[in-house]
Amino acid sequence: MQQVMTRRAGLRAGGLVAVSGLALLAGCAGLGGPRTVEISEARLVELMGRSFPRSQRYLDLFDVTLSAPRVRLMPEQNRIGTELAYSLGTSVLSERQMTGTLGLSYALRLEPSDATVRLANVKVERFDLSGLPRAYAGRAHQLGALLADKLFEDLVVHRLDAADMRRLEGRGLKPGALSVVPGGLRLQLEAADSAPPKAQQVR
Repeated sequence: MQQVMTRRAGLRAGGLVAVSGLALLAGCAGLGGPRTVEISEARLVELMGRSFPRSQRYLDLFDVTLSAPRVRLMPEQNRIGTELAYSLGTSVLSERQMTGTLGLSYALRLEPSDATVRLANVKVERFDLSGLPRAYAGRAHQLGALLADKLFEDLVVHRLDAADMRRLEGRGLKPGALSVVPGGLRLQLEAADSAPPKAQQVR
């Protein structure tokens, strides 16, 4: 459990998806201004590229390096797909380092209690590992799915800036629904005195 928490902390520091651009709130959320904030796909790709490569040891056994993230928006499902190249080293399975691809898809949700953006309903779409002995392939895939679920589900990937939140409050607004749309992300801004939004459905 300690190793899992350490990995969560490491990912949280760098961000799997860095939802940025909310400093624009001061300029776009004034009276009569638009009630949405747009974050482009190009901006997402740029920010993600800054967070990799990343290395971590799992369970004092597996040394994993993640790199070369590739982002795919899935607006029809309100999800994001991400593929990462990774290398796995362990003296138990093999003396040499093995490489492969980890493919994830996930939704994003806004947690109003602490103004964080979190991953939701994470799914492992691919877990390929070249060079792994055939006898271990099934177990490796199970391990990949288990680690991805434990490490990425509900992972905090961004915390809304306190200064931006104060600016919103001063204009009588608050963050609402966060959606994946063609070309990027869209954050809806709502009246601060409106009822809390219903939990976003994630698939």
